[in-house]
Amino acid sequence: MDMSANHITSEPVPGRPAPVSRGPARVIAFAAYRQVVAETERDRILGAEWNRLAILVAEALCWRDPESVEAVGACVARLKRLVLEDWRAV
Repeated sequence: MDMSANHITSEPVPGRPAPVSRGPARVIAFAAYRQVVAETERDRILGAEWNRLAILVAEALCWRDPESVEAVGACVARLKRLVLEDWRAV
């Protein structure tokens, strides 16, 4: 295949092997790939929220103040919503 600056031809080039015919192009369905990415992202978000809960519980144990307990409660509420959404998606 001659690929000069002005044109492209399919003529064989001496000294080079002929191009391999690969047949018609295939269509790739990205729906399955997108689903895997969505599941991975959902897992990452859930994992981060569980880690946040562990940190907040440790802080609440240390400080033992109403604000720390409130932060734990808010995190548990977020986790409840995320877990329910995750189970509905299955």
